[in-house]
Amino acid sequence: MKQVFSEKGLQDAFEKSVQMHEDFRKVVSKRVDCANPSEVVQHMSELTEVMVKGITAKAQFQFLTEKLSFQKAMNLNNEDMGVTEKKIIIAYEIGDCSFYNTLSELLIKEAHYKMDMLRSALSFSKSEMAMI
Repeated sequence: MKQVFSEKGLQDAFEKSVQMHEDFRKVVSKRVDCANPSEVVQHMSELTEVMVKGITAKAQFQFLTEKLSFQKAMNLNNEDMGVTEKKIIIAYEIGDCSFYNTLSELLIKEAHYKMDMLRSALSFSKSEMAMI
């Protein structure tokens, strides 16, 4: 994995957060047969269990992004360049961390939408069973 932080502890935290994000992504991206109520319920349970992992990863990425931004800003503080140039350099330097931060946020939203969709599929299956 790309070296984002010079401190080992922060780099380890970043790598651990990336792994948590990947675990979360795998569960969210899993395909489900919405016509099979037991599969829908099982996947809803999996999503609920792994949601904590995704939210924790997002919080960690937020913390790491802010920490890295602050570090880079302090390093550039004495440089003779404009604010825009400093912003561009900082954005480039925090790229990976910021990318995962944004990606985690979007994945959490996708998980919420998927839960709503699965609830709707379950509700539809229940109404079909009532008609029989």
